[in-house]
Amino acid sequence: MLSLGVDIGGSHIAAGIFDFERKALIQNTYTHTRVNPKASKDQILSQWSATLQETINKIDKPVKGIGIAMPGPFDYYNGISKIQDVDKFQSLYNVNLRSELAVRLNINPSNVRFINDASAFSIAEALLGQASKYDKVVAITLGTGLGASFVVNAKPIIEDTKVPQGGFLYNQYYRNQLADEVFSTRGITNSYFAISGVQLNEVKSIAQKARHERDAQFVFEDFGEKLGEFLKPFLKDFGAETLVLGGNISKAFQLFENTLKMELSFLEKIYVSELGEQAAIIGSALLLEDNYYNKLKETLKLM
Repeated sequence: MLSLGVDIGGSHIAAGIFDFERKALIQNTYTHTRVNPKASKDQILSQWSATLQETINKIDKPVKGIGIAMPGPFDYYNGISKIQDVDKFQSLYNVNLRSELAVRLNINPSNVRFINDASAFSIAEALLGQASKYDKVVAITLGTGLGASFVVNAKPIIEDTKVPQGGFLYNQYYRNQLADEVFSTRGITNSYFAISGVQLNEVKSIAQKARHERDAQFVFEDFGEKLGEFLKPFLKDFGAETLVLGGNISKAFQLFENTLKMELSFLEKIYVSELGEQAAIIGSALLLEDNYYNKLKETLKLM
């Protein structure tokens, strides 16, 4: 069986065909397109549909359906966007994306399925990544914001006394600051500016300076220590066995690995996803396995 996995971000759409027999993406089907998130409903949906159709056309075999990883807020069970009052996708507010895409791509609406992007990342890791050997997994994405997913036996946990409300961490506080402001690109760039007086807008630039500059090295070491201190109570309450990192900041893991591991020494393993940017695509594609999707339905209603 083949399915189409999709990762939709604030300014892009990426897709690929997943082969359930091989348990892998078919590499020559990967497609990536830049999208203007401020465009009209029709413009955005036309771009998305064109990218998805282009991906499907790369293989001469039937595709069962489409799994889509989307940022929230979103009604994942019904396929309706709830994003508003932010600088992206406002034209899609209250639009039934399941129906729109099903018509444009001539696919049964029941085979157009949605999930939170951080949850899609965690599902791929829990089922196919290094975390597959563990029962309790926490996956976080470190980039423009802080994404998180708490997983038990490959199922995201949304409501439980042992996880924060919704499984979210971005809206928790660390030393009187919103976690999303600290453990993100702007958190690192702001920290570097406070120490050096130099304004750099990319984590990659600061990471390059860390090869020879102590200020940059300190920023990452401090980031690892603070991230570990922040995560520790949540991971302990959950009983996490392993922590998986994704997102652009994770590419600089070696710069904050030691301080993070010192804070989280009780975990069996901390590692960076080997699936990388394909993880969310794979996780969303896995939604087309009906037995697994049926187990997730109640969880999707809570996301």
